[in-house]
Amino acid sequence: MTRLYRTFLTATLLLFLFPAAALAVDFEITDSRIEAIADKNGTVSVTEYHTYQFDGDFNGVTRMLVPKEGTDISGFSAFEDGQPLRIEKDGDVYKVFRGGKDETITVELRYAIEDAVTLYEDGAEFYWPFFDDRNESDYGSMTITVEPPEPSSGTELIGYDEAAGIGSAEPDGTARFNMGHVDSGENGDIRVVFDASLFPSLNPVPGTIRDTIAAERTRLAEEQKAAEARNRNAVLAGNIVIPAAFLLLLGVFWREWNLSRRKSAEARREADASGFMTPKEIISMPAAMQFMSPAIDTGPERLSAALLDLIRKGQVVQVSETRFEETDKAPEHQHEEIFRSFLFDSFGDGTGGFDLEELKRRTEDDKEAGEYSNRVAEWSGTVSRELKEAGLKESRPGISFLLALTGSILAGTAIYFGIREAWIHLAVAIPLALAALVGAAFYRPLSEKGHLLREQWQTFTGQFKNAGADEWTSMSREDRLRGYIYAIGTKNKDIDLQFARFADTRQPASDMSPAVIVYDPLIMNRSFAVAGEHAAYSSSATYSSSSGGGTGGGGGGSGAF
Repeated sequence: MTRLYRTFLTATLLLFLFPAAALAVDFEITDSRIEAIADKNGTVSVTEYHTYQFDGDFNGVTRMLVPKEGTDISGFSAFEDGQPLRIEKDGDVYKVFRGGKDETITVELRYAIEDAVTLYEDGAEFYWPFFDDRNESDYGSMTITVEPPEPSSGTELIGYDEAAGIGSAEPDGTARFNMGHVDSGENGDIRVVFDASLFPSLNPVPGTIRDTIAAERTRLAEEQKAAEARNRNAVLAGNIVIPAAFLLLLGVFWREWNLSRRKSAEARREADASGFMTPKEIISMPAAMQFMSPAIDTGPERLSAALLDLIRKGQVVQVSETRFEETDKAPEHQHEEIFRSFLFDSFGDGTGGFDLEELKRRTEDDKEAGEYSNRVAEWSGTVSRELKEAGLKESRPGISFLLALTGSILAGTAIYFGIREAWIHLAVAIPLALAALVGAAFYRPLSEKGHLLREQWQTFTGQFKNAGADEWTSMSREDRLRGYIYAIGTKNKDIDLQFARFADTRQPASDMSPAVIVYDPLIMNRSFAVAGEHAAYSSSATYSSSSGGGTGGGGGGSGAF
C-alpha cells in the first residue's frame, strides 16, 4: 500500500510540475505539401496537406502561422476528407481538434495571406517563410509550390537555408521547392518573382527586383563556393591533427599502462612473499575499504564495519545485541571522532549509550532523517580526505599538462570543424578532446604504496578461500578482526562465508560488558539499512514569448496535442 501510494504521489507530482512532458503526444509528420496560389490583387491562397502518424492517444494538431510585417493571415479553416474540423486560435497558433489513437491522418489546412505580393518595376515578389526556427517538428517530406495568377514564363526564384539550391520553375510559371526532409528548428524562406503584368491592381514600389534576385543568386553561389573551400581546408587539417593526437594519446596510454603493470607485478611478488596475513594498517579500515571498493556507496555494510572497527580499537563496547557504549579512549582519526559524535551525540541517549533500535525509530522523523543523511555524508567525506592524503595515488604533472594541452587543441579544432561543417572530423575530435581533458583533470595513478596495499588485500582474500582453521587461528586476534571487518565493509562474500567457520570475534568480558557477545553484523546492517531508507524517503518527499522567425519576422511550424 505504501509503495502504491508513493507511485501515485510521484506520478501526480510529475504531472503537476511537468504537464507538457507528461502529456506529450508521440507523432511524426511523414508528408507535407503546401500549395500557394497568388491572385491578381496580391493575396495568396494557401492549402496545406499534412500527414500525421500518431503513436498513442491524441487530441488534434497545431499550426503556427506568424505573418510578416505588413501582411495578415485570414480565413483559416481545417478539413479531413472534405469534412470541416473545429479550430481554436491562440495568438499565432491554430489548434485543430481531431482526436484518436494510433492512427495516420491527413489534415487539410486553408488560409489566405493578405498583401503577400509586392510589385516592383520589373516584377512582383512573393517572399515568405512557411516555417522557421520556431518550428518544433520534423517534416518527413515537404514540397512547396507557388502558382502565378495565370500561366507565365517569366518566373524567377531563390531559396534560403533549407530551401537553398532546390527550387525550379515549371513551364506554366509555377515555382516548386522539393525540400524533402526538414529538421525542426530550421529556417527555409522562399522568394519567387512573377511577371509584373500579372498584378495590374497593385501599386508598384520604386526599384527593381530581378537585379536583386540575380545579385542574391550570385552571393549565395559565392558563399557556397567559399564554404566548400573552407570545408576542404578543415578536412585537410583534420586529417593531420586527429591522427597525430590519437597516436599521442595512445602512446601516453601505453606508457602509463606498462608502468602500472610493472608496479603491480612487483607489489604482487612482495605480497605473495608475505604469506597469509592482513596488510599493515597504514590507513584506517574505513579508508582501506573505500580504497579497495570505491564503487560501493556508504551503505549499511560500510557503517557496520566502521562501528566494528571502533569496537576493535576499544573506543566503543557492545553491551547487548543492539546497544553500544563509548569509552574514554581517544579517536585516532578525524572520521572516527565524527562517527562517534554521529552515533552517541546525534542519536545517543545522552548518557554515553547508543541503541540501533532507537536509531531506526528516531529516523522515522523527517528532521532526524535529514540529520542522519548529513552526518553520514560528513563522515564519508572525511574518510575520503584521509584516503586522498595517504599517498596511495600520485600526481603526474607532466602527463597532466600534456593531456590538457592536447585536449585544448582538440577542443579548439572541434569548434573549427563544426564551423566548417566537417562533421566526421568533429565526431572524432569531440570524444578525443573529452578523453584528454578528463584524463588531465582526474588521472592519478596508484603509487608504489597504493599498488602494494591493493595487492596485499587481494592476496589475503585469495589465500583465505583455501586457508584452513590452523592457518586462521595462527593469526593474531587483531588481524582476524581486521579481516572480518574488511569482509563486511567490502561485501566480500567469498571470505565472509568462511568467517562463519573460523572467526573468533567475541568481545572479552570487562567491567563495561559483563557478557561475552558475538559480533553480529547482520543486526547492524539491518538497522543501518532501515535508517538509510528513512533518510532516503524523507529526502525524496522534500522536494511565453518566442523569438526567431524567417523573413520579415514571419514563419511558424507544426505540432500536435
